[in-house]
Amino acid sequence: MPSWTDIENGWSDGWKALKGESLRLYRAAIEANPAAFAEKVKVFVAELLQARANLDSIRSKLPSPPSNAEEHALFAKYATLEKRYHDLAAGFYSDVKPSTDNIGALPVLIIAGVVIGVAAIAWAVAAWEYSVNLREQTALADKELVARVEASEQGRTLQPTTLPEPASEQAKKDAKGVGALLLGGLVLAAGAVAIPVFLKRKGGS
Repeated sequence: MPSWTDIENGWSDGWKALKGESLRLYRAAIEANPAAFAEKVKVFVAELLQARANLDSIRSKLPSPPSNAEEHALFAKYATLEKRYHDLAAGFYSDVKPSTDNIGALPVLIIAGVVIGVAAIAWAVAAWEYSVNLREQTALADKELVARVEASEQGRTLQPTTLPEPASEQAKKDAKGVGALLLGGLVLAAGAVAIPVFLKRKGGS
């Protein structure tokens, strides 16, 4: 499997622009006080880990090998979500390494035994909404697969799938989403408002 850096190097122009803009907007604040971003990073990672768990659950339910057009379509849509996960995760994990005693005076975060660099912190803040969206879409896809398996076992007619579009269509939407974030000043509003609200909601649930 390619490294996270290899995946990042193969990004679309939209993802590359998002990372560049996130560093431009957040680098100074992160370097001044990286600890101030710890909770935002934790939320991003939690969303990403749940998306990963959802994807693993989806994979376990897919017919192997696919035997008809419908099953091939399910695999294609699963592959689309997998690619989105790897693209999103690469922006973070390419700048994360195991913690050591000799990290010098670099402005970093150390969470759960790993060193998180400035680029990874900036990416977590900038791409937070994408991690939430991916977690929601993978949860929906997993839930729908459960329903489809149950319907098939009971001989019921399966409803048309509501899983995400094939890669070509989803890529267009991702590109538009990245452009919208850049035009709107990236995710300043999300960082200042949405994340604290989300943390409060999670804490009260």
